Amino acid sequence: MKQICLVAVAVVFVVCANLSNACVGRTLHIGVANTAGDRMLAEMVSTMISERTGTSVKVDTFRNAREVYDAVRQRKVNIIIESPEHALAVLGKPSEPNGKKAFEIVKGEYRKNLNLAWLEPFGIAQGYAPVLTIETLENYPALPKLLAKLAGALNNDAYARLLKSSDSGDKSRKAAKEFLKAKKLI
Repeated sequence: MKQICLVAVAVVFVVCANLSNACVGRTLHIGVANTAGDRMLAEMVSTMISERTGTSVKVDTFRNAREVYDAVRQRKVNIIIESPEHALAVLGKPSEPNGKKAFEIVKGEYRKNLNLAWLEPFGIAQGYAPVLTIETLENYPALPKLLAKLAGALNNDAYARLLKSSDSGDKSRKAAKEFLKAKKLI
């Protein structure tokens, strides 16, 4: 009986140690192209994750989408913000006028070919969505549910107002935080 207790304590210790290493000291990196819209969405995702989970999040801005994808391949970025229309071009596929069909195509192709998982799109016409590395999804399984809350809160009008109120990184961060507080998301 004493040996069983020792083994149980050892197993609990190992499991807890592994779980604690999953978040402690790690920083999630969100990679986006240097556009006002991409920065705003990244700041919203960043603020939501850090405020609701305590995880450190950094928004990394790149000159263009190619640099963002290079950073993903180099494992320097955990999350990107992407639209199905642009994703089809990245995959070398023809554009798809049906937004839902485009989303399903890129969702499957990104997972199979790029090791990336698409989450639920935000509620804006361009269909932007957070896209996570599979490793990030496995290490942070609560992120899909957390970020899905943005889909119901963000629409075209709110997004346009947010973009209008911000034109720099600091203003984007502040506008994102104010919006999330007003929607009671943080």
